[in-house]
Amino acid sequence: MATRSRYGCIDCKKAKVKCDEVHPACGTCKRRGRQCSGYSHIVAKTRKAPEATAAQSSLAATSSPFNTREPGLLLSPVTEPATDRVQTYDAALYSSEPFNAIESDASSAAPVSPIAHSSAVLVPTPPLLRSLAIIPPGAVQPTDEPFIEVYFMRHPADLVFSGEFVQEMNYNVLQVFQNNPQAVGDTLSAIGEAYLRDNSLPIVGFVPNRKARILARLRNMDSLGVSLELLLTTILGLCAVELVDVNCHNGHVSAIPALMENLAMMLEHYLHKGLELTQLAKYFVRALARQDMMLALTRFHRPRIPTGYWLDDYAMQHADRFMGYTGPMMPLLAELAALAEDILKSIQEDSPSGIVWDSTWSNPRRQSVSVLDQAFELQCKLQSWHPTLDPLLSFETSRRFLMHAYAYRNSALLYLHRLIHPAGCSLEADQTALVMAYEVMVHTTTTKEDMKMSLWPLFLASCELHSDADRMIATQSLGVICDCRKTVTALRTRDFVVNRVWAARDSGDDWNWMMLSQQYPDELLPI
Repeated sequence: MATRSRYGCIDCKKAKVKCDEVHPACGTCKRRGRQCSGYSHIVAKTRKAPEATAAQSSLAATSSPFNTREPGLLLSPVTEPATDRVQTYDAALYSSEPFNAIESDASSAAPVSPIAHSSAVLVPTPPLLRSLAIIPPGAVQPTDEPFIEVYFMRHPADLVFSGEFVQEMNYNVLQVFQNNPQAVGDTLSAIGEAYLRDNSLPIVGFVPNRKARILARLRNMDSLGVSLELLLTTILGLCAVELVDVNCHNGHVSAIPALMENLAMMLEHYLHKGLELTQLAKYFVRALARQDMMLALTRFHRPRIPTGYWLDDYAMQHADRFMGYTGPMMPLLAELAALAEDILKSIQEDSPSGIVWDSTWSNPRRQSVSVLDQAFELQCKLQSWHPTLDPLLSFETSRRFLMHAYAYRNSALLYLHRLIHPAGCSLEADQTALVMAYEVMVHTTTTKEDMKMSLWPLFLASCELHSDADRMIATQSLGVICDCRKTVTALRTRDFVVNRVWAARDSGDDWNWMMLSQQYPDELLPI
């Protein structure tokens, strides 16, 4: 017998009575003194969702950074137009090797639904509700949402040491994001755009002059009295665009040196007022200080950002997402950069033209007693330095950081050797440098996770290699770094080694990388 109500509740259908179809519990059951069991056709409709919607929901659940259940990774629901645009970029997003984040109970739990306790029938969370909306809807432009999503899917996983730091980085970035979604969202969108340019698909929707707009906002931030964390996030984002934008690879003058100079002035002005850096500010400063240190060692000047700004007790005892265990070694690298600056000034004073590559940089020369004393003292400090283990990390993670730290220490010793004994000055000095280069490479492997952050040590070691077999290993190692980090600076560094250093040595020209970096300053920045 047919039921009297096609869309009635479960109890009315069983009783074959007319249901008034009031939701969530019908009035007929209430008048009959019964507890309504709800409506079965709701579940049926949910199961008959189109295949495209089901596929889209599966994609969002497995790949979206907004779906992470870590504290702080909570964004507004993504609107439908933004979702459509995200599908346009799928091929670009998933062309690289997927990143396997560490699973946890928090990340594997079912999504929290705001309607779970208000209905008698549990309905799966709608696919567009990716997380709880603690950033107000509309705070981020819908056109920016796909680019912000690309940032969270690609940038942390590509650049930090390993998965242990991805959620930490996202959490800290989103703390600033939630306080100023428009400004930070614009910065993250610029990074996402830079990643999407690195593909062969015809991508539309880029915002013209976004970087110029961010720079203009940055100039006004200090006068507007915004938080230091927002300033640091903006500068860090601009540096990130310089690192990953493929348009910056050929013939582009990097803006990172200018950004470091402006950052140094901002920090000095901030601390001069008697203010202190928060832990969140130090977290961002550490990332910028590492870039500043690599710039100082490459261009032979003192670091713009003093290590005392960010090297506190916490940084001394814990691994950093970019520096690993080398954070406590940064004061020694600062001394090394200062010594390089002093030597460079003396060379410029001795040169008639004042130009380094016209002087006697690579010729045997007698250093002053004070310079030799500084070099010997620094050599003793570097040889006695040992990394401090982070008790919170596993053996496998600590092993990777230890290899990286010892590679940095040995490369610093090689750098110091070449300051006093330039490349090509004598056969004995070159043989000593080659042995030191081997010692650097002993602490590296061909594993991506182990090699990821070793660009500077591998660069210094590669410059000393002469045989085809050694150069093949160095080329493979540099290629691994370029594949797993995909930064413009890594590509430029590899090209500098092959096209400048090795080519000059093979042709009998001056192959001292320190001289060549002064001659071609925009081709080398091993960050």
